Amino acid sequence: MSTITIDAPEARPLYPSTTAHHQTQFQSIFKTIIWSAGVILFCLAMFDFYAQTYAHETEIALQKAQAAKLDLNKDLRMSDITPFISGSPSISTLPADRYTHMCKEMKQYTWNGFFKTYTLSLYVGLGENPSIDFVHGPGDVVEERQRPRAPQIKKLKI
Repeated sequence: MSTITIDAPEARPLYPSTTAHHQTQFQSIFKTIIWSAGVILFCLAMFDFYAQTYAHETEIALQKAQAAKLDLNKDLRMSDITPFISGSPSISTLPADRYTHMCKEMKQYTWNGFFKTYTLSLYVGLGENPSIDFVHGPGDVVEERQRPRAPQIKKLKI
């Protein structure tokens, strides 16, 4: 007769199986990597969201301030805009483009997000404390072909 040995529960090793331990360790490492990547992506998205929010808040505040000054028959000046700027944008001064004949300079306020850059353009005159003629926000995209043209005069046939 042959003898078959049967391992009784008492004869099994005291430590759990090593294959099960590696599987759970792999799953926990995988979950940690996924959660870490998700948290990093969320933080980057929030950074971009705040840049966009600051740009839009500034645009709306400047447009409301400009409308309030116009109701009083006054101009919004560059010295008046400091309380309306949200966040900490970078500021650059450029010459006005060819479409704004009444303006001499363009001040650009730029908020850098991770995915996108948001720019607010202020068209101003020249001088020490110039008036703001136009506020072009980050959501207002006007391409050259969309710009309004002067009405064409049609000749009437008699």
